[in-house]
Amino acid sequence: MIYEVPTQPWSGHSNTIRVCALEADFTQFVEETRDQLVRWFSRRRREYAGLSEDFVQAAYLKLWGNWAVYYSYDPEHKKGLAYKTVNSVFYDYARVKSNKHTPDDRAGCDVVDGSDIEAELIAAEQSRELMRALGKLPEIIQDLIQSVYFNGNTVAAFADIAGLHPKQASRYHAKAKLMLREILGER
Repeated sequence: MIYEVPTQPWSGHSNTIRVCALEADFTQFVEETRDQLVRWFSRRRREYAGLSEDFVQAAYLKLWGNWAVYYSYDPEHKKGLAYKTVNSVFYDYARVKSNKHTPDDRAGCDVVDGSDIEAELIAAEQSRELMRALGKLPEIIQDLIQSVYFNGNTVAAFADIAGLHPKQASRYHAKAKLMLREILGER
């Protein structure tokens, strides 16, 4: 009789043990990376330095949702995902903030300097253009863009999730960038 060798510490055990192992690993990961991430984000986005801990906490919540997948990754890869996820959370925040105001919202306001409003309107229009462009792409490429740029996954992680060979996912990624450049024009 041939026995399969467990590849993960919880193989063959109940889900409770698996969850405990995931929680312990994630807690250790947070303790090791939290201060570095907060400092990094504070330096990178000085105007949002007061919100650094909030962005990092939101990134950890996002990471925890997929930690069962990330558990087996090497520690450096996990750290890279953390940095990428903090960035993703910030861009989500910025996108929501830029889409919050429409021209009608500001119609009754007295404004001395319209430059902020113009910047917000331009950012909102660019976001809408990007969403329209994404809607024109094939579904697999839309999923890849969502996973990599909005969820903070790597192309290799997307390949695992989608059941693709990493090289095929990489080709889809390159094709996605080319297609978006064609649709949106070079910027």
